[in-house]
Formats: sequence, C-alpha cells, structure tokens
Amino acid sequence: MMRRRMTDMPTTRTVATAILMAGALAPSMPTWADTLAITSVDDNTLIEDPNGAWSNGAGLNFYVGRVGTNGGGGLRRGVIKFDVSAIPAGSTIESVTLKLQCTKAGSSTPQTIALKRLLASFGEGASSAFGGGGAPSQAGDATWIHRSYPSVLWSTPGGEFVPTASATKSVGVPASYVWASTPALVADVQGWLDNPAANFGWLVQGNETTLNSVKRFDAHETTGSTKPLLTITYAPPPPPMPEDLNGDDLVDGADLGILLGQWGSTGNANIDGVGVVDGADLALLLGAWTG
Repeated sequence: MMRRRMTDMPTTRTVATAILMAGALAPSMPTWADTLAITSVDDNTLIEDPNGAWSNGAGLNFYVGRVGTNGGGGLRRGVIKFDVSAIPAGSTIESVTLKLQCTKAGSSTPQTIALKRLLASFGEGASSAFGGGGAPSQAGDATWIHRSYPSVLWSTPGGEFVPTASATKSVGVPASYVWASTPALVADVQGWLDNPAANFGWLVQGNETTLNSVKRFDAHETTGSTKPLLTITYAPPPPPMPEDLNGDDLVDGADLGILLGQWGSTGNANIDGVGVVDGADLALLLGAWTG
C-alpha cells in the first residue's frame, strides 16, 4: 500500500497564511434585485348591509368610502389579494408599490385611502353590479358580514384587518394613483412570501365619515391596462456555494476542517469533482472564504 507523503498535506503555516490572504482578498458577495409586476387575483367590495345581501365579486370595479344619501349613506370597503408565489422562496422583499385606477369619484375632494392587511380570507363569487349598490350575493362572495357567502362569517362585520394602515394615498379626481413603498408594505409582502397560508391581501379603506366620499377603482376583471398592479422588487436568495461544506451559508474554518479531514480521499470537499481532495479544492475553498 502506498503511503501519502507528509509533504502532500498542506502545512499549518501554509494554511494559516492562505486563510489570512483569503480574508483580505475575498470579494464581497454580489447583490442584485429582480422585479415582479402582477395584477390582483381576487378583489371585491364589502357593502354595508346587516344581512350581507349584496356583493360585487365579478364586477369590473370595487368601491371605497361612504356613498351619498341616494345610496343610503352606507359604507364601502375594498378587499384585494395578489399571488406572490412567483417570487423564489427565501427572497428578500426590498420595495412594494400598488397602482390603482380611480375611475369615478363621489366628489373631487381628495380623500385618504388606506391599505390595511387582512387577517382572514375572503371570496369572490359571480355577483356583478354596474354601481356601488352591488348585486345579490352569490356563493363564495365576500359581503359585509360574510367572508364567503352564505355560511362563512367575518368575526367582525366589515372585515378582519390590522387597524394600522400599511400605506396611505390621497385620492381625488379619477386618475391613476400609486401607493409608495413603506416598511409596512414590504413586511406584508415578505410575510405572504414566507407564509403563503397567511396571504389574505389588503382591505382598502377610505373616508367613512363624510357622505359621498366614495371612490371607484378598477378591478382585475377590467380589460386593458387599468387593472390593479402590484410591483415588487426583491433580492433572490444567493445560489448554494459548493465550498460551504457544512451548509451554514458561510465558508470558514469549519469548512476548512472538513476539507482537511477528507484530504487525499473523496467526499463533498472534492469541490472541483476531479480526482481526490487536494490543493485545487483548497484553493477554491479559500477563494470563496467568507469567515
């Protein structure tokens, strides 16, 4: 049996010097970002009514605020949801903006429209109305008292949502409006990405005190370019590093110990996949040093 000469192994001084050089010369990890622009998958109007008799699940619009006396002076709240599953798991959300098209206003007076994270799911049935009064609720519709008509109720009429707004925007005359990125919006979308089962979307809430403060927005059923648009900028997770031998997202002394323990044999420390673990693999590991 041939014995490997001690000179085949890197000396302690050689390894120490290489580690110091790796720490000094290792480049910082590159960063990059991608952008995803998506339209809503569900949106509806919660129409104030004690029986949940009215909805607008398949309608072209949703309504936010308080209607005038001709409509009974009742409240309207929008609910809207986006599917963020196209973002790779493990990504970091960096910015979030929401664009909505206001197509009609009870008055031109600017009103603050808030996005508030929903705490329970809502439905979108076949009801379709041409105005803010809604149409008779259909199976699966969200209403003022139902998450899903006719049997699944909100714990609180008017929807279950975080009371603090994630973002606000002043909306006046019909036009396109963008809710700018905020830390809360970023946190909402990050939470949906990390825990898809908790993605219930946002409640869109307007001025609920002033008569005729209602604003109408296009829903995802609208044709053309005025659908709700969520734009997300995110940093995808870094690709796996073959030099990270113990899988802790670092290349450091622990990985070096594994490599030296496999020296002259095969194993995951054979980074280049050629022959056995040797100086070429050591060079690759030290070149990727992060510790």
